[in-house]
Amino acid sequence: IIILMKKQTKYDNAISKIKSIFSGKLKLSKQARMSLVASILHMEFSHWVFCGFYVSIEPTMLEIGPYSGDIIPCTHIPLGQGVCGTTMKEKRTIIVNDVGKYDNYISCDSKTKSEIVIPIIKDDLVMAVLDIDSPIIDEFDKIDEGYLEIVSSMI
Repeated sequence: IIILMKKQTKYDNAISKIKSIFSGKLKLSKQARMSLVASILHMEFSHWVFCGFYVSIEPTMLEIGPYSGDIIPCTHIPLGQGVCGTTMKEKRTIIVNDVGKYDNYISCDSKTKSEIVIPIIKDDLVMAVLDIDSPIIDEFDKIDEGYLEIVSSMI
């Protein structure tokens, strides 16, 4: 329970910071919003290997967008490929508890053990996905899904 409370506290802190920044008088572009979200989430969860966005550049292709992390990510991901491409295709959040057991996994870094990907949908089209990689097996759960879907809706 202590770990869950700590996780929830980190998400509450991140959401508070994001709301504060996004409520300014000047409107921020989607690119700026994604950059800030990736940075703020990665500050709260500094152990994550990767926290960032892949942006839809056409209906069947994602391209790397703003991110924080210590890896060089994949630059392009086709529809249906890997967790990000599958999230784009199925338009739903996907949690992979152990990437080593996920048949359609695209590896960008051997440190990644689990992953969560959240679609950002507008007018029934996936505009981007929020992709988070963890070095811990089974890190992500319904708590992460709920909070990250809230964060994604703020983009």
